[in-house]
Amino acid sequence: MLRNVAVSAFRRSVLPRVVFRAATTNTIPAGAALTRGFSTILRNNEPALRSVIVGIQSIKSSQSLGLLDAVQACPQLQIQPCRTVIKFSMRKGKRKSVKAVVKRFKRLDWGGWIRTLSGRHKKLWRKRANRKRRLRQHVLVNATQATLLDKMVTKYWKRPRHYINDPYTPYHTREEFVYTRRRALK
Repeated sequence: MLRNVAVSAFRRSVLPRVVFRAATTNTIPAGAALTRGFSTILRNNEPALRSVIVGIQSIKSSQSLGLLDAVQACPQLQIQPCRTVIKFSMRKGKRKSVKAVVKRFKRLDWGGWIRTLSGRHKKLWRKRANRKRRLRQHVLVNATQATLLDKMVTKYWKRPRHYINDPYTPYHTREEFVYTRRRALK
């Protein structure tokens, strides 16, 4: 996977701007490159690409450049991956819900998300009674996390849900907050 990304990035945009180190330190014979197959990039045999590489006079077209040289030369490969995951379907490209969000969090009707504290079932013999009581409670996520969770689920999960004997029924309305109150203040 990394080899394919490195090869495509190397051939696409990096070659005109790259200045490689001396060829004597990083060259691998062609036979070794073909047998190992995971840490080298075979050089393209086109003369236009060969003339662009500066500082490599002794490399032959059958020799290859090291993968680390290509990775160092590619700023696209040095970016740290992160998960701001919004999943898409392979067939139609529609957004998909992340199942971990649906399983771990509960969306309230006013847009807030609640969750339980982590470790609420772990090593209860070690925890004091007041800590166990706090672990049974739910907490609200902050605004940044709520925005991210809204992006990670589809509109199906954002609709109000009505369950029989729902323990979260009193939390679906925000009567204590002035701007979201529905009943008149007595």
